[in-house]
Amino acid sequence: MSATINIRLFADYFGGAPVVQVPGRLFPITVLYEPLRPEEGAGGRKERLDPRPFLRVLQAIDHKYPPEERGDLLVFLSGVAEIGAVVEAAQTYATHTQRWVVLPLHSTLSVTEQDKVFDLPPPGVRKCIVSTNIAETSVTIDGVRFVVDSGKVKELSYDPKAKLQRLQEFWISRASAEQRKGRAGRTGPGVCFRLYAESDYDAFAPYPVPEIQRVALDALVLQMKSMGLGDPRAFPFLEPPPPASLETAIRYLKQQGALDPEENLTPIGSLLAQLPVDVVIGKMLVLGTLFGLAAPTLSVAAALSVPSPFLRSSSGRSDPDCATARRPLESPLGDPLTLLNVFDAWVQEKSENRSGSRRWCRRRGLEEHRLYEAANLRRQFQELLRDHQLLEPPSRPSDTHARQSRHRKRRELQRIKREHDRGEGRRRKVLRLEEEGGSSSSEGEGDPQRGVDIQDVKFQLRHDVAELRAASSVGQALSPGRLALLQLVLGRGLYPQLAVPDPFNQTRKDSDQIFHTREKVGVVLHPTSVFSASPELLQPAQERGLERGGQRDAKEGLSSHHQILAFVSLLETNKPYLVNCLRLPALQALLLLARSLDTNGDCTRLVADSWLELRVPSPEAALRLLRAALRLRASWEKVLDRQLESRGARGEEAEEGRPSARQVRQLTQELLDFLKAEVPHSLRRLMPLEQQNLYVGPQAASVGGEVPPGLFQGVEVAPDKEKGGCRVGSFLTFNCLAGTEGDLYSDCLRSFWTCPRCGLYMPFTPMERLAHEEACQAPGQEGEQPSREEEETETPSGTSALQRPYHCPACQQSLLLTPTEILRHRKQHQAPP
Repeated sequence: MSATINIRLFADYFGGAPVVQVPGRLFPITVLYEPLRPEEGAGGRKERLDPRPFLRVLQAIDHKYPPEERGDLLVFLSGVAEIGAVVEAAQTYATHTQRWVVLPLHSTLSVTEQDKVFDLPPPGVRKCIVSTNIAETSVTIDGVRFVVDSGKVKELSYDPKAKLQRLQEFWISRASAEQRKGRAGRTGPGVCFRLYAESDYDAFAPYPVPEIQRVALDALVLQMKSMGLGDPRAFPFLEPPPPASLETAIRYLKQQGALDPEENLTPIGSLLAQLPVDVVIGKMLVLGTLFGLAAPTLSVAAALSVPSPFLRSSSGRSDPDCATARRPLESPLGDPLTLLNVFDAWVQEKSENRSGSRRWCRRRGLEEHRLYEAANLRRQFQELLRDHQLLEPPSRPSDTHARQSRHRKRRELQRIKREHDRGEGRRRKVLRLEEEGGSSSSEGEGDPQRGVDIQDVKFQLRHDVAELRAASSVGQALSPGRLALLQLVLGRGLYPQLAVPDPFNQTRKDSDQIFHTREKVGVVLHPTSVFSASPELLQPAQERGLERGGQRDAKEGLSSHHQILAFVSLLETNKPYLVNCLRLPALQALLLLARSLDTNGDCTRLVADSWLELRVPSPEAALRLLRAALRLRASWEKVLDRQLESRGARGEEAEEGRPSARQVRQLTQELLDFLKAEVPHSLRRLMPLEQQNLYVGPQAASVGGEVPPGLFQGVEVAPDKEKGGCRVGSFLTFNCLAGTEGDLYSDCLRSFWTCPRCGLYMPFTPMERLAHEEACQAPGQEGEQPSREEEETETPSGTSALQRPYHCPACQQSLLLTPTEILRHRKQHQAPP
């Protein structure tokens, strides 16, 4: 059922289904086409909208219609900035004529400001409501007689190649133009001023572009998989989405672990499909329960799933006094944790001073309605996690007196709500004229009946305030270690949505900081981000205390504190913006979270997901971190799998399947120790040409591509048939990077060394030395290594200390050769030119 439905499209899709048409009552509407004059058109992308055409309409109404003849004006514009320009000019005109009250209407205004459009103007005064397309279908405003249609709308579209959402301005469709016109004829004859030519109207598309063809489709694909609808590529959509968007969604769900390589739902994918949230938010919720961080994770997930609570004026600017008042709530770790601080502080304020929470929010530039929405969503998430046995059921008060007191309070709240619902609900106020335009009168702030805040009454009915306060106290009292763990959990949920700082950011102004994602170069921080005001938080602290080499380290970009940004979304308006950013330690985060890690021969060069390069000067430190990452990732996955598999079990079976508290504590401590490691490294984004020539490939594998014995013990090792080198476990490929290092370089690193355990004396590279130390045992232990004399006795005469086992894939022989002999042997199998 719709006023603008494409009837023929739907009827044909359902095999010629019958159509029932119920026409609504509409008064006659006069349409006037008044295209913009040449000097009034936008001369550039950043130029403000010219308000003169809209002021001419106000003047025309004042000139033609007497003040006592009722009828308000509704102006349709494309966005907040355009509304700000017109409101500013119209308020100046209204102050001069005293015949207009000018009211903006868009989604970022507070609910109180939005509700003013339903109030009544004083006698002899008209309302001028300047709105986005929110007033086209979502809101019906009585008393509108005049409509101004700019013909423009801003809509979100998804670019699957750049993986970003674009908020772009488009011409509306003919269906939308008719819908806007109809707003003038609801209560009487009306007039619609169209600020474009009739030929422009005829050229409009008949209907808007369907949403399925302009948004990201990962949630849709996940739902289709959970419903058993098969391959989304073959589904008979009413209006099929772009194939590239479907492929991007499927690839993204694989990266997030929701789909396996065969595109079937994984255990975590099945769970995510049942949570009414974005995939990354769902992952945060699941991972938070694993580490006992359910309370803060629920609050973060809820706050990220509702519109931003930070208010902006009609001009789109933030109040500097409000920004100063909420500065103590900002987290240096990023925007998600700032939202957590805001939500927790609001809950504490409501529990201590319910009547003052609205004033507390107003002082800090916060929309309390958004926080109510977040609280409601948090409760919904909490119940879903309990339904799936990821959270324990709530404890009930055992004290009879406490239960009775709680029931009495609840009955009283229900009585207040019933009285409110039986009454007028919200009285229509009378707007008043002021020097700066119109605003609601102050009478009836809060509820007109006895000063009751009905929103607070609903809040207390819906929520266990004591439980919510206890949860917010947990978030506010997080230790540095728990906060670091929460940071990692949120980062894993957001991965692979990463951005790296541009290497020249230190030379730029705060507002000119640039970042790069894998698909998009030159993105900037959203103005509401905590890092936008404090970009120094993202600058790596250069190593101090090293008198020698300090300047060289800085020049080479070496630091133990490089940061990367994980972000919730990438939005392009006039610029591409990173929205809701969280900073992470680069080295540790990439080792723990990357889908693929590739190394050179001595592991001093690592590439994460084929686009981020890390260089660690110390081979010993690099190998130590790699081994720790392999072990931690395996433990993390094992604990998570057990947590998910135990969901459907009951009683003792569930307890046996669930990971033990000791396992979780051990994993937690090992993760925290790993995050504390300080290893100097450099970080940079690989250029596209470097990404194309990154790997040696299976046909050009470097000499000595085999993993030295004992280097990665207990992990499956196999040749990588695409990149070259050796595949170690599920994500690491050893010695597959091309370009700068090879075996001849490794030979140059060899130096003579005596093993303190077995006494072996021979030249080793740093990697071979570490591998030998790992595998070697002191004499007298089980599996005792042969002594130097035994080794020399067993070694045939004429052999070299550089020889190593080599299996030739061409002749299938297993040989003991030096690197030079391996090259010579391979050359024998090459066909003559």
